[in-house]
Order: sequence, then structure tokens, then C-alpha cells
Amino acid sequence: MQADSQAGVERHLRAILSADAVGYSRRMAENDAATVAAIRSRRQTFSGYVREHHGRIVGTAGDNVLAEFTSSIDAVACAVAVQTELAETEAGVPEGERLRFRIGIHLGSILVEEGEIFGDGINVAARLEGLALPGGICASAVVIDEVRGKVAGSFEDLGEQSLKNIPVPVRAFRIRLPHGQDDTPPAGATIPGFSGRPVLAVLPFEDRGTDASLSYLADGIAEDLIARFSAFRLFPVISSSSTASYKGRRADIRQVSRELGARYLVAGSIQGSGAAGLVAGGATSAQRIRVAVELVDGSTGLQIHRERYDRELGDVFELQDGIVLAILSSIEPAIGRAEQLRIRQKPAPHLDSWECFQKGAHLLFGLRAKGELDEAMRLLRRSRELDPSFSTAAALETVCHAAMLTYHWSDDPARTVADARAAAEMALSLSDDDPWAYAAMGYATSYGGDTAAAVAAFERAIDLNPSLTMAYQGLAVALTTESPDEAIRVMEKAIRLSPRDQQMHFFLHQLAVANLVAGRLEAAVEREKESLRLRGDQPHGYRVLAAALGHLGRSAEALEALATMRRISPSFSLDTFRQTNTAALAELCIAGWRRAGWNG
Repeated sequence: MQADSQAGVERHLRAILSADAVGYSRRMAENDAATVAAIRSRRQTFSGYVREHHGRIVGTAGDNVLAEFTSSIDAVACAVAVQTELAETEAGVPEGERLRFRIGIHLGSILVEEGEIFGDGINVAARLEGLALPGGICASAVVIDEVRGKVAGSFEDLGEQSLKNIPVPVRAFRIRLPHGQDDTPPAGATIPGFSGRPVLAVLPFEDRGTDASLSYLADGIAEDLIARFSAFRLFPVISSSSTASYKGRRADIRQVSRELGARYLVAGSIQGSGAAGLVAGGATSAQRIRVAVELVDGSTGLQIHRERYDRELGDVFELQDGIVLAILSSIEPAIGRAEQLRIRQKPAPHLDSWECFQKGAHLLFGLRAKGELDEAMRLLRRSRELDPSFSTAAALETVCHAAMLTYHWSDDPARTVADARAAAEMALSLSDDDPWAYAAMGYATSYGGDTAAAVAAFERAIDLNPSLTMAYQGLAVALTTESPDEAIRVMEKAIRLSPRDQQMHFFLHQLAVANLVAGRLEAAVEREKESLRLRGDQPHGYRVLAAALGHLGRSAEALEALATMRRISPSFSLDTFRQTNTAALAELCIAGWRRAGWNG
């Protein structure tokens, strides 16, 4: 302790803990009485652990808790204990109702006067708190140097941070809790009303050259990506007015994530090479361009996905559309994979609406057994229970019913078609601009036998989101019987858009069906074999393969394919097959089987 020149004022070296509630102002506006009660309860938790760790509460204004400790070890141990208990307390609380705190800790000099504390040490702790994740802890390097190896948890170096009104940069560390309770998205990485869905930001693309025309193209690609990502309706997208300030800046991606409140960031660059070429608006010195794009997890700064696109210059708008669609078709599923990985180990009772949706979609689109389909349906319904406005969850319920029909798992196909229609109608009632809702109606009406309505619904889904490949697949199904060549063109476009699509086996199967109807039997066999090489557990693939082989007179191969189909799908029946396909396609397949000698 050191006496200051002013009587009654003492100077101390103390570890300062500063904590603030996340979303406090919003919660007060929504329900002030409940928020005050929740804050009071959390303060009791803080007070108990501060006393237990030999500290002192020195301030509780609004939603803030300020405490001092004689030891950095005590301060960090207290913060870990508080966040661990609060995480356990709110484990079963819906995401939008949780009251999480950020905690910042710094060791510095303070002034004490009549029990109150003052000084830069408090200000640094408060600024560090702003760098912490909701439910997490951030501390300065001087604190970490004292506690390393002495408290539970691990440390993530955030580097030198320029803190507001602090003249000297401070090296900051994120303290990860020992049991992963702080594994939450960056501040603001979910937005109220979106049920825990991750926020995405598209940063201005970097123009690595001096050509003004390419600079315009870089800006156009970023703007178009923002608009197209918004069309997915699955996650909120930061507007260009907020991301524009990062143009030409070199910034730490984690800092950008915190500033924008985005869990995922898309960043890219464009450069040209070669002789002169023409684009809209004038000449450019580049004949070819290269666009590099990466998807980054903002909480860790780690790259999740990267693609490079080399293109010849031509019409700038056609070029821009092609590049944007290619980027969309690779980035959107990459986000899905990252989210599925993030929630894979999270216990089911603790899943929020978005997480239930992600797990349900993962099971649905990787379907291998009826039990998985039942669980997918349960999770999607749970997602909608947690967020009754989630139209896409209702839309995927329709896809679940469609899968019941495709795999012949329905005991009452007519009832399943009706249930599919009801779920699609619900999705459209919740949102009339959700492309998945229109795709769902397309599947429902297609199975219901109304081809014209199905085509219209799928086309509307594609208008809303030109990257929704499942809508292309559904449209091809609806077109196949009457217009097989058009169905092939639609399906080939989907494959160009998403050459590594998770549903590629379905896309190739649909090409096989269209070629069968068009009379291109060898092509049908080849496409179906490609499909079955990707997923050999698909009974519908063997049915079409057997039909094409039967019409070609390759009876032994056809009968072998039918035998495999019956092993995979023991519940197969001709009645169900006829109910779930157009009459023309059903009779074409049956004729091929019987020509091969099948008597089922």
C-alpha cells in the first residue's frame, strides 16, 4: 500500500473484475421487472463467489458488477466459478431468454478513497470485458502471466488490442472455461428474433491491382453476395452500410467479428492478368481474372473454407452472376457443416431452435434409416416449437414426408401426402418469401399429382434463391414425365451450381430418370450407376437402373438390381410405387422389370 499526496487517498495494486450483462437494455425494454429480478439473482451469485475468493464488491450500477482482489489468481478463479455456475443455471433456458455476462480482468494501480476505487486499472478491465464472449472471460497479459498453470482453463492470445481511451495497446487473452461452457458465439453473433441463428458478414472484396473496372467488379460481387445470402432466409446478414467501412483496411478478423457481431465472415480478393479485355463500362487491362474467397469463423479467426475461381472476362454482369452463384453454392453448405460440427456434442435438451433445425437437417439430408428420419422430424418440430415463426423448419417437415414416400416407409401414402401439404402450407403462412417454403409446396403438390402447381412453386423458389439446388431437383422431377429434356437441362444447371453437393446422388438419379423417359437407356444406366457409386443404399436408384437394363435386354443385371432393391427396401410394394410416381413413369419402370423377367 502507498499513501497518496492527498489525505485519505491510498494507492494499491489490485486485480479488477468488471462484468456486464449482455443485451441488458433490450431486456429492460421488453420486460423490466423480470430483468431486474434476473440481475438481482445473478448479483447474488457474483457476491457469493467474490467473498469466497477473498475479494470485495465495490460497485453494482445498473447491470455492472465491479470487484477488486488482492490476487490475480483469486480474480480469475472467481470469474471461472461464476461463469461455470451461470452456464449450468441457464442450460435449459431458451437462447433468447438467457442472461449472460461478459467479464474483463486486469491487474493495475487503483486509488481508494472512502471505500471507492478509481484509476486506469478499472477502465482497462471494463474495456477487456467488451472483448469477452457472452458467458466468457477476457484478461490482460499481466493477469495471465500470474495465473498460468494455477487456475483451470486454457488461454487464447488475442494479440495487442487498442482499447478506447487507453493510450497504450493492451495484450489480451480469452480464458476458455475447463468444460467448454464459454463455447458461445462472438458478441452479437446471434440476433433477437432469429432463434440463435448465426450472423454472417460479407466484407468488401480486395482489388489487388490498379484497374478501376476490376474494382467495380469487386464491389459488385460483395454487394450481390449480401443480397443473395439474405435470400437464403436461414441467417441474418450484416448490411453493406455496416461492412463498407472495412474497405481498404487490414484488420484482425476476430476484432471485425466482434465489431460487427458476426459469427461467420466471407472475405475475398480479385486480380486480373493478361491482355486487354472488355467489360461493361469500358476496357480493362486484364483478360482473365482470379477471385479468391474464404469463409472464416470469427470467434477463432480460423479459415473454414476457401475456393478460387478463374474466369475469362466477357460481359461483366454475366461474369458477376456466375461467380456469385458459384461462391454461394460452396459457402452456404460450408456454414452448415461448421454449425453441425459446433453443435454435434451438445446435449439434445440444451439445443435452441436453430441447433435443433441444424441437427434435423443434417439427419434428413444424410438419411440412411427410418429411425434417422423419425428423429429428423422430431428435431424440426422441436425447432418450430421453440420458434413458431421459423418457416424453413416447417418446410423441411414437408421434405421429411417426401422422404417417407421416396423410401416407401409410409404405411398410408395418401395421409403422408396430405401431411406434406399441410406442412408446406404452414411454411408459406409463416413467410411468403422463404424459398424453402415454395420448394416444400412444390414437393407436396408434385406427390399430390398436381404437376402444374409443383412447377410454379419450384420456379418461385428459384426466383427467390437461384442457388437453392434442391428446388432445381424438385423442378426436374416435376418436368420429367412431360419434358424430360428440359428436366435434364434443369438438373445439369444444379450440378454446375453445386458440383460437390451433398445431394449429388439424388441429382444423378434424377438425370437417370429423365434419360429413361427420353429413351436414352444407356445414358440412364450410366447416370444411375454414378449415383449408386455415391450412395449404394438408395432403393429408388436400383428401381430405375433395373428398368433401363430391362428395356436394354440385359435381364440378368436388371434382376440383380431388383434383388438388391428388395433387400434394401423390404417394404416395397407396387401399389405404393404407383401412388408415389406419375402413371407414365410407373408403367415405364414396371414394363422394364417385367421384360427382364420380374414377376413381382
